[in-house]
Amino acid sequence: MTLPFPPSDQSQRQYVCFVCGVAFKEYSEYRDHITTQHEEGRDYVCCPLGRCKAPVRDVILHYKAKHPSEPLPKTGMLRALVWADKRSPSKRKKKPTFKNGFFLSIKNGGKEMHYRSAWEHDVYKCLEADDSVLGYLVESFKVEYYFNGKIKGYYPDLLVQFVDNHLEVWEIKPANQHTLPINQAKWSACKLHCDARGWGWVIVNETTIKLMKMKLKDKLILEQQDEE
Repeated sequence: MTLPFPPSDQSQRQYVCFVCGVAFKEYSEYRDHITTQHEEGRDYVCCPLGRCKAPVRDVILHYKAKHPSEPLPKTGMLRALVWADKRSPSKRKKKPTFKNGFFLSIKNGGKEMHYRSAWEHDVYKCLEADDSVLGYLVESFKVEYYFNGKIKGYYPDLLVQFVDNHLEVWEIKPANQHTLPINQAKWSACKLHCDARGWGWVIVNETTIKLMKMKLKDKLILEQQDEE
């Protein structure tokens, strides 16, 4: 893992990752770090201009600053869905838009399960309320996949074990991210990984979560009352 530069280097210009705050001297290192260590569509989006392709969190603001004479694209994502502003509080213009924390799981022996979005938090609550689920693990194994000429790795969101002992891998993603090339590459590799082991493969989106919450509505209400 690349560490921030020591104080002696602070006089030189640095490129600071807007997702995790790591600093780099060279733009190429900064760009490669974001595109290899973070997730396109979730942590960043790429400038659609062929001559640029810079990883950014907001395409509209990027265009205003770097390409003011260019028309905005009419298709594609214009803003990353999840990002954290690492600047000092006095310089922040917007607060992070994601929910982040730990969920206490009774089914997993009182273990705290980390979530990075409200959707992941909702899924955890549904898994706890679903009597057919025995337990689940968060980002518990790594899958290698091939993308843009490189072998990379990612950790699927959930490995779910049911009371009949069958296993399913769940990936939680909004529907508008399903066709992103990088996600297609990840999921093709993960499906092969699951098929080889007899595991199920499920992509969970906002519609799936809504249906789960409707199905488990009564139990979720009871659990909420118990918490209060």
